[in-house]
Amino acid sequence: MSRSAQRIRQGALSLELLLIRYSSFLERIPLLRRLHRNITARVELLDGERGFEVGVRVQFMTPYLHLALEVDSSQIGREDRDCRFRATAFRFFDWHSWAHIEGEIEWIGARTVDLSDGRVGVVTGFVYTVSDRHPDMEHIGLRLAEGVEGTVRVLWGRKIERMRFEPANWMLIPGDGSRSVVAIQDMELMALIVSLSVIGGGNRQGYAKAVERLEGWIRYTLGDSNPERITLEFLRRVRDWGPLRMAPLYPGLKEVLERLRIPDQEKILFDFYADNCGIWDNRHGRLLAVKMLEALGTPRARLVLSAIHNYARHREVRAEELSLIQGAIDSVSATLRKGDTRHG
Repeated sequence: MSRSAQRIRQGALSLELLLIRYSSFLERIPLLRRLHRNITARVELLDGERGFEVGVRVQFMTPYLHLALEVDSSQIGREDRDCRFRATAFRFFDWHSWAHIEGEIEWIGARTVDLSDGRVGVVTGFVYTVSDRHPDMEHIGLRLAEGVEGTVRVLWGRKIERMRFEPANWMLIPGDGSRSVVAIQDMELMALIVSLSVIGGGNRQGYAKAVERLEGWIRYTLGDSNPERITLEFLRRVRDWGPLRMAPLYPGLKEVLERLRIPDQEKILFDFYADNCGIWDNRHGRLLAVKMLEALGTPRARLVLSAIHNYARHREVRAEELSLIQGAIDSVSATLRKGDTRHG
């Protein structure tokens, strides 16, 4: 690129960053909200021809003119002395556990700049690949931003500026032999995901507020006319977006349903389990039903779990799933025995 073209590009970039900074007030005006944009990124799936299991290319850019941005690479992560990548704000994670998946990084447009407060490494993007096959690596999440609100540190002239970034999360959804990239831009969906992650993380400090927010989310989003329909729809959302491998999630969901006064939960959970068998065959849905019945811990829940176990034994169900169901039966039985002892 010639010097004149580079100056024109830098001028356009500065003008766009100014526009983003000083038009942020539009986000507070419903009719004009769509006119404002924040810093974003282009996320592309790699085809895996180089031998890795899954890979993505991420390039930071402005939202209007799609100009390449240089961001502080330390917010993404660092390579240690053994050349192993250590993630910081960046997460390439299993959506059902929020556990980071270890991989290898290759920087795009990497360089070092001298600023008034020291030297900073900047990049325009990166390629991240995972070579090892993870048995449960299905719905993969990608998070690029820092903090709850979502920001990135952008090189602007001779200084680093922290600017809003969206969307903060993407999901790599498996399909027929390939994956698709879905940006999580729905604020209602993000409210659900954040509440579920706080409950699932077992953070007692934020637990009560998260349960309250989740109850409000259900009333606002799903209504309160038909308890069975509402519960089944809510369970579908949790199945698809919840951190299902986080054990504290299930007592929290139990409390939410109790606060909503949902009757006959055992039957609803049995129906939900059945819905996730057969043609739909969603093991995440079956996991959710079993763990919720275990959390209920009632005599009826034990009966339903026994019926599910008998049904699963006559199907081609993996040994781990049968073991999960039996473990839930044993857990409920132990809970009921403790209750009988106390009352005795």
